[in-house]
Amino acid sequence: MFADPPLVTLQLGNELNPDTIKENDDVYFECNIRANPKEYKITWFHNNATVTQNMSSGVILSTHSLVLQGVSRHDGGRYTCLAANSKGETASKAVNLRVQCKYTVAVL
Repeated sequence: MFADPPLVTLQLGNELNPDTIKENDDVYFECNIRANPKEYKITWFHNNATVTQNMSSGVILSTHSLVLQGVSRHDGGRYTCLAANSKGETASKAVNLRVQCKYTVAVL
């Protein structure tokens, strides 16, 4: 196998419907990485700003996942992950998170 920069894709958690996410829902993203050599760093971004773990605010980073607990409208926007190995860095395409108002009423 050849040594190359990582191949990176980002997706919203499989069991989440992007059209029905509302305030106070829990949301997670999965950063899928194929890398040789193995990645040594994964960085998360929200609207181009670095995301850092803050468990008291419900932001949890694990190996390849970003968990947002109790999202608010402020959490909406574009998310990306970036993986780095000794051959370079690659960012995923952005995934847009739209957080709807908890009290949105359907018009009949």
